[in-house]
This record gives sequence, C-alpha cells and structure tokens, in this order.
Amino acid sequence: MEYIEAIKEASASGSGYYLRALFGSMLLSSSLSRPDFVWEKTWEYLSNGIIYTQQRILNIPDLSLPETQIKNLTLCEIEKYLLRNNSSLRRFQTMPYPNHDSIASSNNRLIVDELSYDTITLQNESHSLISSLTDEQRKVFDEIMNAVEANKGGVFFLYGYGGTGKTFLWKTLSVAIRSKGQIVLNVASSGIASLMLSGGRTSHSRFHIPINLNEDSTCSIKPGSDDAHLLKETKLIIWDEAPMIHKHAFEALDRTMTDV
Repeated sequence: MEYIEAIKEASASGSGYYLRALFGSMLLSSSLSRPDFVWEKTWEYLSNGIIYTQQRILNIPDLSLPETQIKNLTLCEIEKYLLRNNSSLRRFQTMPYPNHDSIASSNNRLIVDELSYDTITLQNESHSLISSLTDEQRKVFDEIMNAVEANKGGVFFLYGYGGTGKTFLWKTLSVAIRSKGQIVLNVASSGIASLMLSGGRTSHSRFHIPINLNEDSTCSIKPGSDDAHLLKETKLIIWDEAPMIHKHAFEALDRTMTDV
C-alpha cells in the first residue's frame, strides 16, 4: 500500500513518463512482493499521457481507446524502461506482458476508427435491440453470436424478402459486438445498401476487390498492411445483398484472408 500511495502522491506533480519510470524503479529494486497488485491499483496513473501520444501519432484529436489497449501501451512503455536497465517484465511472473500485435493495432488508424464507438451507449442500445427481436430473428442472432464468441468461425447465409427485418438484425449484431470493444465490418454489394448499415461501405471499397474479376483474382491487400491487420482483428463480417455480386468476389476475398 505504501508503494501505491507513493505513486498516487507523485501523480500530483509528476508526468506519466516520470510515474512509469518510478514504477520501473520499484520493479528493479526487487522489493515488490506483489507487483501485479500495485499495477492494477495504479495503472490509470501510470497511463497518463498515453492517449495524447496516440492522438499525435494518428493525428486524431478526439481519439479514445479501450482500457485493454491503454494498459497494453502503458506496459510497453514500462518494458522499454526496464530493457534500458537490463531487465524485463518477463522477470516478474505475476506481471502481465505487453502484446506487441495489439500495439501495432493501436497505431493502425483503420482499427482505431472501428474501435472508436462508445461501448457504454452501445451496451444500453444492445439490450433494447435484442429484446425487440422476433423468435426467428433471435434464433439467428444466437447462432451467429455463439460462433463469434467461441471463435469457431463459420459462414451464414440469411435469406428473406424485403421487410422481414434483415437490416434490423444486422444492426443488432453490429451493436452487440461493438459494445464489447470488438470489430465488425459492415459491407454491401451496392452503395445505396451500404448507407443503411452502421459504418457501412461497399465490399469493393472495404476489401479492395478488383473490378475485373476472374477465377484466380485476389484482393489488393498485402500481408502486414493496415488492411490485413484490420481483417485479423475483425470478429464478424456482415455482407448485405451478397447474391448481387459474382462468386469470384467471395473467392478472391477468401484467398486474400488465407494469405494474410
């Protein structure tokens, strides 16, 4: 508790950089018996300035980041301090270690844009939308969400004539996933249909699908690019009016996703 109070007291006049160095010095002193406990109680102080730095990097003045990403970036800065002093967070078994793939995602504007939704507002909206689903819609919703949450993948084709509530179901799925700080990509085969989807874009625009398609086509997405990282972080792709586009487009996207 004395270590925690020391960090809180120092936060009144010290910058986030100074506080992270202070915490790093505590770790180097080998006197912390529960460094993970001190971290959990003080990470909000240690993360001071992290969001501002990301705003400058991405040039997004009103940037907001999920708690997990803020923690991860803060741990990365602490790890840099320890490495400069011939140590590492790996020496402390109970301390979390930064996920460098997540750090790359934090610097990816495409991912940041998809994570910029207000999760608290979406959680309230999600409860309202789910309660409004019909029994048939709820069955579809539950099956898709179970696949997403279990991370087991799958392809689902939902067929219904106009007015049966397909767009409402897309919205409910999108809100439910985004309320958890996860990414869903809404695309449509036509520009007009994409306007009906939250954050919607045409499939050609989102996935860089070639205009002239053949049986060997691939999308213009290179492994390691921002678009590739976005695909890897995406939990669900919703493709409205899918039958309007040639099957070669789906095959091109499938090859590209396998490639990245």
